[in-house]
Amino acid sequence: MTRVSWFAVGVAVACALVVTRDARAAKVTDVADAVDGEDPFDANLEVKLDFSWHQGVLTRENFQPPANDPNGAGRLVEGTEMSFQHMKLRAKPRLEVGIFRDLSVFAEWPIILWDQKDFQYAAGTNNDNSTFARDQAPNTSPGVDSWADETGKPITAGAGNDLPENQDGAFGFPGKEYNDWRFDHQNDGSFIGYRQGFDNPTFGVRFSPVNNERDDTTPTITLQADYTAPFFQFMNPTDEALNDPQTPGAVADGAHRFHFSIALSKRFLILDPYFVVEYGLPLAAPSGGSVLGYFPRHQGGATAGVEIVPYENDKMKQRFALDFSANATYYSEGRDYSVASDVLKEQTYADQSVRAGLNAGMNFRAFELFFIDLSGFVAYDTEHLLTIEDFGVDGPDAAEQVNLDNPAERNAFYNPALDTVGRRVGLEQSVHIGALLHFGATF
Repeated sequence: MTRVSWFAVGVAVACALVVTRDARAAKVTDVADAVDGEDPFDANLEVKLDFSWHQGVLTRENFQPPANDPNGAGRLVEGTEMSFQHMKLRAKPRLEVGIFRDLSVFAEWPIILWDQKDFQYAAGTNNDNSTFARDQAPNTSPGVDSWADETGKPITAGAGNDLPENQDGAFGFPGKEYNDWRFDHQNDGSFIGYRQGFDNPTFGVRFSPVNNERDDTTPTITLQADYTAPFFQFMNPTDEALNDPQTPGAVADGAHRFHFSIALSKRFLILDPYFVVEYGLPLAAPSGGSVLGYFPRHQGGATAGVEIVPYENDKMKQRFALDFSANATYYSEGRDYSVASDVLKEQTYADQSVRAGLNAGMNFRAFELFFIDLSGFVAYDTEHLLTIEDFGVDGPDAAEQVNLDNPAERNAFYNPALDTVGRRVGLEQSVHIGALLHFGATF
């Protein structure tokens, strides 16, 4: 067969596979519709199963003399302390119901089937050189200048300000000393913590004001707004017993979460590129509904990707696609649940960071009724500090700096053992790997 003949065959096959009268939109912009011609009603009943594995290293600042001058001026270094692994298996049932044309409502309810964190000394660290081993109770907690009793001993019995909720404990965590951590320094610095249970449900609405399926000259644009309600018992790393897998800790976070996104896709032959921009606004539940002092971090991100559709049969309502994307998410500063919260027994005020990742997957729809997706991802967090509380706020007085002798100017959540420059904890080599199985039916 000549070269021209092969080319003609290739063109014919490609046209047979990809030229259809009613190409379905990319998954990120697809909306269950209703009262739409011969389709009076659509509902998607779905289940998502995802597994994630997160590994990284905790570092801690330390003042040391220059390497070649033991009597020289001190320098601030970040010493490697702990390595960790965090494994999570989650199921998320979801129901989306079409209301009218390209307008739908949905609800989803995450269930954490398994959540386990493992800590141990990182390579080169041991009980002799770990600063966590040096500073952890029952050893004396490191203090901060001017924040001590008349003998010079660090104040650890109370926050020292006039907030009633802080009078019975240290920095917003009643009954907790600054250095009451969970590392087992007699056993390679180990800690294993377990969580399991119902996470907070999400309710939302999706709408496509323009749709590429209805008008092939326009892209599909899908708007989404959703709300996650703090229904279930929130995590409290300060007092939960997490070491027994038979009695795991809670998994909800005690936050009202408002999420908004805009997704755009436009089909070109076998390619369906898409772009998503999203933002999450979290608000801590009122007193009693979240850990005291909870200040959840804002999130904003973008995803750019493309679906490649090598097979689509409009008559049989079948579709097979490959999906590739890249994404980046920005996390603001906030007093939140960090990877170190459970082992340090407190929420930590983390610095801003970015998580960037790649995703690859495939999806298949059979006879318009059943569908299944399988995908995997890898992501990396930028290095950032996990403990950066300010020790106070300057008040309206003659002094131009924070006066630690004035209880009103002290930050009730400042922990001198973790937030003081030279003792702060950081996150490095933070890698996420995961897989998602998504299946369901359209009625």
